[in-house]
Amino acid sequence: MHARHANTGADIAALALHALAEVMEKARVARLTRYQHILLRLGELIAYAECAGSLAGRAGCLAEGKLNEKANRRFDAPALAAISRIFARDAALKVAEEGLRWVIGAGGVNDGEIAGLEASLGLPAIHRAQSGLISDLDYVADVLYGRAAKTALAA
Repeated sequence: MHARHANTGADIAALALHALAEVMEKARVARLTRYQHILLRLGELIAYAECAGSLAGRAGCLAEGKLNEKANRRFDAPALAAISRIFARDAALKVAEEGLRWVIGAGGVNDGEIAGLEASLGLPAIHRAQSGLISDLDYVADVLYGRAAKTALAA
């Protein structure tokens, strides 16, 4: 998806899904899923990562003109791509940071393994992916409040 539409946030959603896979594997190996609280938290992280991927896919479909005819068309392709990037950033950070929190908190790794887990989650790349967040948020605010159209008319 990222190769076809680099601005949809698919690359950031992929970071979220990769981090999710790492967290899930650590939870499986350490048998953390026997704790209901951890199991429910993992479900939340799964939902975030999957929704980020789905939204990036939707933004890509809209950019290609292949969005289902019954789909909501409130936003144009650039606006939906910005929304997708914003959500993908949130999802990636949430999955990696909270996944790390729960794996460490439940005793899934020891102190010597934490740095390795941080690296395997892709935390440096996820932190770098936060770049551009405020400009995307400002753009979406402009779209929501009609300021983008007024700015374009004034120019």
